[in-house]
Amino acid sequence: MKVNLGAVIAQKRKECKVTQQELADFLGVSKVSVSKWENKLSYPDITLLPAIAAYFDLTIDSLMDYEPQLSPLEIQRIYVQLQDSLATQPATQVLRTIRSLIRRYYACYPFLLEMGLLLLNHYDLLPGTSAEEKAQKYIPEARELFVRVRTAAKDHELINYAVNLEAYTLLLERKPESVLKRLGKFTPAYFPAETLIAAAYAQEGKTAEEAATYQSALFQYLTVMMSLFSNYLQALKKKPQKFLTTYQRAQTMIDTFDFGQLHPISTLNFYLSAATGFADAGDKEATLNVLEKFAALYETVKFPVKLHGDAAFDQLDAWFDQLDLGRNMPRAPQLVESQLQKMVVDNPLFQQYAADERLQEINQKLKKEGNHHA
Repeated sequence: MKVNLGAVIAQKRKECKVTQQELADFLGVSKVSVSKWENKLSYPDITLLPAIAAYFDLTIDSLMDYEPQLSPLEIQRIYVQLQDSLATQPATQVLRTIRSLIRRYYACYPFLLEMGLLLLNHYDLLPGTSAEEKAQKYIPEARELFVRVRTAAKDHELINYAVNLEAYTLLLERKPESVLKRLGKFTPAYFPAETLIAAAYAQEGKTAEEAATYQSALFQYLTVMMSLFSNYLQALKKKPQKFLTTYQRAQTMIDTFDFGQLHPISTLNFYLSAATGFADAGDKEATLNVLEKFAALYETVKFPVKLHGDAAFDQLDAWFDQLDLGRNMPRAPQLVESQLQKMVVDNPLFQQYAADERLQEINQKLKKEGNHHA
């Protein structure tokens, strides 16, 4: 979609004989900001659009020179801007903007998927009197968007993604029968398309693209495996030997691929899963060992976390750039940072070791790092 927002603002401002300073004063921004909008150097904060439209007596569609589709880059920009707005703007205002954009781009199915994810990832920050009320309100609202894509889209990849996201919302609502009905009772057979893509590049003699394809596939598989290990550990709590063996195998993968630096958030979540499992079993030594690994990795993380490769995965740039959220994480970075810290410092499972100097040192280190990053 071609965005002509800056040109429309400039045109309407001149028609109304309004200066950039007058418009800036009305909106509570600087004259420089208005100038940048009109010269296509930046965009207004998305929460300002209703006020700009009202100032010129326009609909938001007219203001944005509306077309029904958004490019991946524009979807990414809107998601991140809304995500950031939740930390700086009233939640009611941000929610109003989210719903307005959903209505405007109701035929842009990739955008609907991302708005559903935005609701799922941040519903705790949206208006409501309790966490339970918010979940009951916004999870079904997200699911409606996924159902819309599943039933109206033509792209099979989008439909499959929507089906999985719909199932995820049903799981959050504790409707396991509906999840199994939607997804089936067995893991589906998987035929890796990336192998075919890489082979096609090889036949064309494009060795760099071939390598990049394998790298992006391996990066995804490693990330998925780490998530599976985290979840699998929770299923093994009553089988301590298997729990330990699974933890050790996952740690070997982390060490082999330096995965703590490659994808620190996934690795930190894995350590939390392992530490809670060991604590639940009363294994103090193992719990503290894992928490020390968690704290050591947490010290190295710079928020906001951006996806990246390394010396072995050095051809991921093009793949990252085509993702709906680019290199950004789906949840607001300040929330991820504070929640990771609290899940150790405020975790009642770890309080049984509160008098231990090792845990005290871990907590102090996390609090210090949290304050430093914030």
